[in-house]
Amino acid sequence: MKLNISTIKNAKAKDKPKRFSDGKGLYLLVNPNGSKWWRLDYRINGKRKTLSMGVFPDVNLAQAREKMMEAKALIAQGIDPSENKKQAKEKRDGKYNFRNIAILWRNESVANKEWSRNHELKVWRTLEMNVFPYFGHKDIKDISAPEIKEVLKLMEKRGATELLKKVKQRCSAVFNYAISEGLTDNNPTLALKFRKHIAENHNHITYQDLPELVQSIEHGNLAPTVKAGLKIALLTFQRTHEIRFAQWQHIDFDTGLWHIPATIMKMKRDHIVPLSKQAVAILKGLQPITGHYKYVFASNVDPDKKPMNSNALINALYALGWKHRMTTHGFRHLASTVLHECGFDPRHIEKQLSHENKNTIAGTYNKAEYLAERIKMMQFWADLIDNADGKNIIPINHKKTIS
Repeated sequence: MKLNISTIKNAKAKDKPKRFSDGKGLYLLVNPNGSKWWRLDYRINGKRKTLSMGVFPDVNLAQAREKMMEAKALIAQGIDPSENKKQAKEKRDGKYNFRNIAILWRNESVANKEWSRNHELKVWRTLEMNVFPYFGHKDIKDISAPEIKEVLKLMEKRGATELLKKVKQRCSAVFNYAISEGLTDNNPTLALKFRKHIAENHNHITYQDLPELVQSIEHGNLAPTVKAGLKIALLTFQRTHEIRFAQWQHIDFDTGLWHIPATIMKMKRDHIVPLSKQAVAILKGLQPITGHYKYVFASNVDPDKKPMNSNALINALYALGWKHRMTTHGFRHLASTVLHECGFDPRHIEKQLSHENKNTIAGTYNKAEYLAERIKMMQFWADLIDNADGKNIIPINHKKTIS
């Protein structure tokens, strides 16, 4: 039963605090000394928490209900109202250190649905690892350009030049947010200049090295899921993320097609991958091991909920002795190079690599485009890999004609 003014005024507690519920988690906690506190019980990220919302009569029933609705709105956006209240208090108290302002910036970006959950985690991790330990505790007005430069120089020295660029952009965004909130009037990152990062191709081997790579994976001492993952990466040349999050429900063995939903794809568009006979055999061989889990390449630690570790495939290549020679992303370069040299239509190759123009009109996008041609191409590629014992390698300058 909902509360009313009469019930609230007459509410009493004798020996211990007593709750008077208003519904939806909102209640009035009445103490033996006569004090009456508004509380809201809620759950977020699987945890039960309680939010204090003031004292009656300073906060009346209508105001308490309004505060409850505001808290519910934050929870619906994945924001903890208790943490939000704490951050607001720190802001009011003048605690404008870089980390606290970064939290407010992150929360606003999440609330405005500018970021996916995966992107949010990546952004926050880069700041936690590379920025907060150095000046996260400092008042944002006291952080200078030379101080930021020293931190970025550490990344440059270890060769993380692409990460340096992202960290600088994210720091700049935090300063711009602080400026918009009237917390500072300066963005010191604008004064920083670093040499332009020239992107290097991911390490990848040449056509002539393919037999060695195939034999290395085949005979390597690897976990079944990791070995199968490397083989599927080589046979389908999909991105590591797409392979890791492959689900059994996405695999159609009857048609030999792997349907990757937009939520997994980098371009956020559905994608179809034709599976060669060899790829189908590998997946069927893995079914007895992970077929009862959600993910094809399930984690060894928590197979019921998670796919294998994001570094599992690259670490396996390193363990096999391919460091500085090959990466899982390099499989894409290798396949593209060889198939182009063999005379396949560039449009079919680009489609298979899911290299779609970001400006393509959604209504005209066709995930099954060139499917018949791509099925032939993927079987050709798998057969070529099968013959990677040096006996039947097609010369690199030979042009393959597709009938």
